[in-house]
Amino acid sequence: MARLLERKDHPLISVVMPVYNSERYVADAIQSILVQTYPHFEFIIVDDGSTDDSPAVIREFAARDARIHPFFLTHGGIASALNAGVALARGNLIARMDADDIALPERFVVQLAWMRRTEVDICGGCVKRFGSKNGLLWFPETHEAIRYELLFRIGSLDPTVLMRAEIIKTHLYDERAKHENYEILTRLAPHYRMGNVPQVLLKHRCHTKQIHIVQSVAFRAALSKFRRPYFHGLFPDATGQDYAALARIAECEAFTDLAELKQAGKWLVRLAQTPDNFLRQRMAQRWLAACQRSAHLGLGCYRVYRQIALQFGVAPNQRTSKLWLACVVRFRSNSRLYGYLLQVKRRMKRRPCLYPISL
Repeated sequence: MARLLERKDHPLISVVMPVYNSERYVADAIQSILVQTYPHFEFIIVDDGSTDDSPAVIREFAARDARIHPFFLTHGGIASALNAGVALARGNLIARMDADDIALPERFVVQLAWMRRTEVDICGGCVKRFGSKNGLLWFPETHEAIRYELLFRIGSLDPTVLMRAEIIKTHLYDERAKHENYEILTRLAPHYRMGNVPQVLLKHRCHTKQIHIVQSVAFRAALSKFRRPYFHGLFPDATGQDYAALARIAECEAFTDLAELKQAGKWLVRLAQTPDNFLRQRMAQRWLAACQRSAHLGLGCYRVYRQIALQFGVAPNQRTSKLWLACVVRFRSNSRLYGYLLQVKRRMKRRPCLYPISL
């Protein structure tokens, strides 16, 4: 890495940012890259056929800063725009950025130092959410923990990723995939070392027009589609029943019998066997949530929960009394009452969460 840093005539980092109808936010995103404390980069901005004033904003910045290389395409989707930007990149490393986020000024400096120390090939980081949601969004630090977290959601947020250029140039984004970020991580994780810097590198803007919200049904279907082969690649000896049990937890479904619930719990314990304490906490929280959704199975559900919960090696959750009561009354997660209580909880939950969890 040190040898590459000496080549001042060739940009070490190529920043690739796709843009589509982001006129309200794109100026903040561009400015946050231009003020990076690490100066040796080129900034490739690919407009994906925007119909608003995004192209005008991009052209205005490009006229003032020679590091910006704008490209304007007809609308083909984010994966197509990303691949076009990757093809144009000249850097030894490629950094991703999104048009509605804000990178912290020291992002590249921190990531380069961390990549040298850990020798990872793909580096992400933690983010601070703002807008319609607030709080810190945690991602696993180690490669092993990321591999396991990918069974439930993305293991690194794409606009925080910095990776060796030859990796992404060899393994382009799948332009047919609805959730291209998840698909490519499940494809790369078995072959390259991944990691996340355990500090905030990006301010992640949350709003109602984000693609994973607008196309939420398609995104959930894509997660399910790519999760199955990834799971069996990690655990080739696992059975279809093993996957089905784990998938119920990943897809937030209630269990229909205690045997399958217990099987899923054992898998969560297996996935929690890493030095990453936050990952163990996350798996333990998923176990509690799975049992809460399955409280209609009665007190047998509570007994299974207690038996498995002790194996995560984390402090017991304080909500176990609520689980016991739900099991006593055989509370069904698909009941109208449960839906009403969820709505009340969401309205009352206004405090930022240090380690928010998508269960």
